[in-house]
Amino acid sequence: MRSARWTALLARIRRAGGAEAARATVAAALTWQTCALLLHVTDPYAGAIAAVLIVETTVVATVSAATRYAAGCLLGVLVAVPGALYAEPGMVGLGVVVFAAALLARRGFLGHYGLHVPTTALITFALVRGRHPGELATHLAEIVVGIAFGLACTMLLFPTVRVRSAERALEELRLLIARHLDGLADAVVRHEQPRKVLGPAWEDDLGTALTRARAAMDEAHESVRWNPRPTARRRRSHLDHPVLRTLSDVAGQVSTTGRLLDTHPDAAETSRPASAFAQPYARLLRTTALCAYSCRGGRPHPALPAARQALARLGAPRSDPPERAAPDQRLLRPLESALTCLSAPAPAPPARSHRILDPLRPSPRR
Repeated sequence: MRSARWTALLARIRRAGGAEAARATVAAALTWQTCALLLHVTDPYAGAIAAVLIVETTVVATVSAATRYAAGCLLGVLVAVPGALYAEPGMVGLGVVVFAAALLARRGFLGHYGLHVPTTALITFALVRGRHPGELATHLAEIVVGIAFGLACTMLLFPTVRVRSAERALEELRLLIARHLDGLADAVVRHEQPRKVLGPAWEDDLGTALTRARAAMDEAHESVRWNPRPTARRRRSHLDHPVLRTLSDVAGQVSTTGRLLDTHPDAAETSRPASAFAQPYARLLRTTALCAYSCRGGRPHPALPAARQALARLGAPRSDPPERAAPDQRLLRPLESALTCLSAPAPAPPARSHRILDPLRPSPRR
C-alpha cells in the first residue's frame, strides 16, 4: 500500500516536470560550486543561469538549447567587442551595438534564446569599455561551465524515455478505430446515420486521437535519440512509424465510409433486396475492426485473408441494374483500401551480422 502511494506520488511529480526541475537544480548547484572553487568567483550567477536555462526534457532538446544559448552569447560578444574598442564616442558605439544585437536576436534560428544576444552584448560592451577584460573572461567561463553541467546532468541523471506514452497513444488510436468500425456496422444494421450511433463529433475525436498519437510518437523518438539509458537502447522503434502510417490510412478510410453512410444511410440496404448486402457488409466492418485493433507491426491478423476474400465475393458483379450496383462500389472501395493498408507486410528488423563458420573447414583442436 505504501509502495503504491510512493509510485503514484512519483508519477505525479514526473508529470509536473519534477525530473527537469531536479536536473536543473543539480546542474546549477554544481556550476556554482565549480565556479567558486576554480574561478574564485563569489557569486557565479551567470553560470548558474546558463545551467538552468538549457535543461530540457530530452537530451536532444537540451543539446539544441545549449547550442542556441552558446550561439546567442557568442554573437553578442562578437558584436560588442568591435563597437567597444573602435566606435567613438561611446554613445554612438552603444547604439550601433544594440541595433546590431537586436537585429540578430530576431533571427529565427535562435528562437527565444535570441534574447541573450543583446544581453551579452551590453555586458561585454560595459566590461570592455571599462577596461575589465578579466571579468569578461570569467563571465564567459561561467557560461561555458554552466552549459557543460547542464548537458551532463541531462544525459546522466535519468534522462526521460517517453516510449510508454507513445504506446498508450497508439493503443488508444487502435481502440478508437475499432470502436468506430463497430459503430459503423451497427449503423448499417439499424439503417441509421453513423452520427446517431457514434455521436456527432466522432470524426473530430478520431482526428484528435490521430494528432495525439503523432505528437507522442515524435516525442518518443526524440527521447530515445542520444539517450545513454539502457532502456532507451533496448527499445525497438523501427516499427512505430509504419504502424502509425497504417493506422492513419485506415482512419481516413473509416472517415470516408462514415461520410458515405451519413449522406446515404440506406445505401447498404437499397442496393440489394432482403439484406443481401447489409448483413455481410456489417460483418466485414467488424472483421476489419478486429484487424485494425491487431495492427501492431507484426504479422496481420489471421482473419485478414478471409476478410479480403469476403470483400471480393461481396463486390463480385451481379445481374443488378447499374443504379443499384453503384452504392455497393462506393461503400466497398474505402473498405478495400483499409484492408489493403492492413495487409501490407511488416518491415523487416535490422539484420545482425553473425559469424558463420565454414562447415568444410575443420576446427583446430588441441
